[in-house]
Amino acid sequence: MNLKAIFPKSQPVVAALALFALSQAGCGRGDGPEVAEVSGIITLDGEPLPWVNIQFVPESPGGSPSFGGTNLDGKYRLLFTQDKAGAMLGRHRVEISPRESRLDENDEKLPSESPLEIPKKYLQPGALTADVESGSNVINFELSSK
Repeated sequence: MNLKAIFPKSQPVVAALALFALSQAGCGRGDGPEVAEVSGIITLDGEPLPWVNIQFVPESPGGSPSFGGTNLDGKYRLLFTQDKAGAMLGRHRVEISPRESRLDENDEKLPSESPLEIPKKYLQPGALTADVESGSNVINFELSSK
């Protein structure tokens, strides 16, 4: 998996936090907390919201976040570690942010394809939350510009 595609060079703090979380979570060796698969679609005014980052931050103390990003169709899938999909069980603060650029398979910067801008109200901490339960979770976010 190419972490640069999820965390572009323009976001070094997010990438550093993600790598720290990956190192603390056991890096897919089978140890660590129980996680469940999480995927979904993010829309804005009914239209897919492409090329945004999404992070689930557990509200429980000591929890490790999960990360992902939407594709052109607004679909996302979370990763707990580089080798392990999902998010910790429980309530999460959900953070979304614009992805300033994407990288192709040769790590070349691609222009942003998203004509949609995330409304500021969704960029505030605590604006979005989600509960992750055992099994497969489909968690969609239907955002509104109004």
